[in-house]
Amino acid sequence: MQEDAEAKTQQLQNFQSDDLLEKLKLLNYEKHLLREYKLKPLSRFYFVKATNPGEQFFMFTLICWWLCKKLGKDMERPQEHDDPNTVIAKIIQILEEIDVPVEFAPNKLIRGAGPICLMVLDVLATQALKVTKVNYQRLHIVQEEEFVGDYLEDNAEIILEKLEDEQNAAALSDDSDLELEAHNFKQLNWLNRQKRAMGDMPASSVATDEQSRELNARLSDHQEWRLELERVLQQLKVFVKADARDWRTHISQMESLNTGIANVAEPTQTQLKKLHSEFTFSLEKIESREKHLNNELQQLIQQYKELSIELSTVQYAQTQLQADSEQQMTQLSEVMAEQELKKQEMERRGQVMSDGSSVQQIKKAIVKLKDDIAQLNLEVALLVHAYDQDTVRQTLGAADQTNN
Repeated sequence: MQEDAEAKTQQLQNFQSDDLLEKLKLLNYEKHLLREYKLKPLSRFYFVKATNPGEQFFMFTLICWWLCKKLGKDMERPQEHDDPNTVIAKIIQILEEIDVPVEFAPNKLIRGAGPICLMVLDVLATQALKVTKVNYQRLHIVQEEEFVGDYLEDNAEIILEKLEDEQNAAALSDDSDLELEAHNFKQLNWLNRQKRAMGDMPASSVATDEQSRELNARLSDHQEWRLELERVLQQLKVFVKADARDWRTHISQMESLNTGIANVAEPTQTQLKKLHSEFTFSLEKIESREKHLNNELQQLIQQYKELSIELSTVQYAQTQLQADSEQQMTQLSEVMAEQELKKQEMERRGQVMSDGSSVQQIKKAIVKLKDDIAQLNLEVALLVHAYDQDTVRQTLGAADQTNN
């Protein structure tokens, strides 16, 4: 009983998901939502079961936002990094604004799938359909022209071999049915005669009546009737006008296809099982060989690892030595450049000392200094003389003022 209830619940959820997708298609969500935001199309049972909660929750909130926008409600477009609780609170607020009872826990919407999410999306889609006023039109079936073609000839032609078998069985089982068979044969022979008459014009109606009387006389004998039936049986065909839209035709086609599938499925499954066993055997063989190779090459692999570690150590030491040698070469070039500068300075000084130009410059400087000193002494003597004259002049002036 519990399994039946679960199966019914699952069927109901599948129906709700299918109905929801049809409503979204009526709202043209593929053009205005998926194509605009470059999203992949949804399957019919996308929101039935939680398989990828993060992606499904984002798609659920995005569709809710789009439907709310259809309803004229103000809601920010959700992003993948938004807080789920904030987005869910906004959706619940909009549901309360449109008078939808919220009788579930908000955390059930975080999974992005399940019956609660289907219910919310279905309510919003239904309200959006009411707002957009989608009109439905009655289904109009176009009457097709009646035709009898190769299809009907191939599929509706009844070969009368079965009828012959049935008549043979009836003749062997009950001789009382002979008169009925003779009557049926008269009708069939009349149809065949009319068919031949359409191709070849008869000589006269009198000849036809005579042939009929002769045939009736011959039919008195059961053996002769049976031979006549075998002679004309190959020319008798009954055409049944079939309607391609008839449900009986569809059922017969379905049964024939189902029988064909059942006939093909058994050898196909046998071949698939054989392929599965062969693949399993090959995989096991490959796995065993891989284990064998690993066991044999384990020592070599270990040696390779050790050599690889040693090689990396040597390469690192070589790199360090190259860096040190480059640094020392740089220092050597700097020392050589400095040595070159010192050498040039020493050569310049030696050249100056060997020429004696410095001594001559010193002597010239001394003579210039002596001339400057003598000039300064003269200027000092003149200044002292002028100062003494000024002092004497001031003293004489003060004495004259005292005498007066």
